[in-house]
Amino acid sequence: LAQAILAQAQNQQGIFPHHSSNRLASRRLTPAVMGQSECKGLSTSDATTDTVKVNVGGTLLADAAGAAQTSPKHPAAEEQLRCQKEEVKEKQLRQECEEEERRRQEAEEQQRLERERAEEQLRLEHVRAAVAQAREEQRLREEAELAECEAAERVAAEEATRRAENDRKRAAEEQARKEAQEKVDVFLKAKGFKTMSMPRTSCFTASYPLHVAVQENNAGLVSALLLSGADKKVKNSTGKTPLEAAEKLNKKGSHAAVMAALG
Repeated sequence: LAQAILAQAQNQQGIFPHHSSNRLASRRLTPAVMGQSECKGLSTSDATTDTVKVNVGGTLLADAAGAAQTSPKHPAAEEQLRCQKEEVKEKQLRQECEEEERRRQEAEEQQRLERERAEEQLRLEHVRAAVAQAREEQRLREEAELAECEAAERVAAEEATRRAENDRKRAAEEQARKEAQEKVDVFLKAKGFKTMSMPRTSCFTASYPLHVAVQENNAGLVSALLLSGADKKVKNSTGKTPLEAAEKLNKKGSHAAVMAALG
């Protein structure tokens, strides 16, 4: 390669004699000769020729360096460079895949969190609804219990009022019977009757205390006799009951009160 470059340089410059070219073509230039400023075996040349030789050597070194720089790369280096590029591409692709996987996992995690939040929200709504329903049921129970208690208290109050009224009535009736009995006792003694159930007889006639009270048109005494236990169905010697006797004696309503008491 060096000999070819040297021959090309001699042809381009045209400064070497023909015999010098033959001698240079017949010699092998070593790296040591190319690096020195003088050429061995050319001692018989003149100064001009030697100067040209030195310059040509420098040119050869420069051309050889440029040729080495512009010469094609070695296949192993190209293969290494290709492998490096493939490794870079694979690394980039792996990073892209990892980034995509990371984004996918983040999206799934976000979806999971949103789903959990939605489920938690739904659970809280169910809990709130259950609590509200329980409170409403408790309120209804309390209202029902309160209404029941109020009803029981009302019934008890009504019962107490009724008992009190009955007691009052009984007390009033007892007082009325007591007063009636006192009045009857005075009447029986005054009229000569031993008891209310025994008639008083005279001149083949028989009359009862109730008939005498009717004849006297004493409605209060009639009521007292009835309250004390007098029998209003008893008949006198003429076969009349106290009411029948009052009806016979009644003239224009004169015995209406007595008849009402016997009614």
